[in-house]
Amino acid sequence: MIQKSKIMKDTGNLMNYLMGNNSSIPVVGKGATILHWTDRSAYEVMNVSSDLKTVVIRQCRAKRIDTNAMSESQEYDYSELSDVDITIVWKYKAWREVQKKIMFTEKYFQTIGLNWHGSPDSKLCFDNNGELKLIDGKTHVVTKYNKINILWGVKQEYYDFSF
Repeated sequence: MIQKSKIMKDTGNLMNYLMGNNSSIPVVGKGATILHWTDRSAYEVMNVSSDLKTVVIRQCRAKRIDTNAMSESQEYDYSELSDVDITIVWKYKAWREVQKKIMFTEKYFQTIGLNWHGSPDSKLCFDNNGELKLIDGKTHVVTKYNKINILWGVKQEYYDFSF
């Protein structure tokens, strides 16, 4: 599994481009770094499938420990983890984040039309946080696979102050 990254398409800086072209392998208990446009986010590997194609990671609540202010030189403490698991899969020759989203079914959306806020039972479709609920015949779960650039074995947080 060799991940290929493209500069100015997948990443906006040279370091993330170089880190994004790798064949690193996930290992439980080791780090992972998601490479954004110019920033990086630190994670820890929680679970790896036997075929190495499905990985569960959890983001580090990285705390800045240096005193360098708005600097390229940044140090972080990675000892605290969030409580949200993210599933990553190797699919279509790239690592992809699995995202499940609840959406209206096409049939239900056609019955309520574009003015779904005004439909009598539209309030029943949402929870207290304004998120759609899973309701038989009205909503369903859609799975999306969003490509990410990730480096396994390294925990590295980085914030680009120039953006």
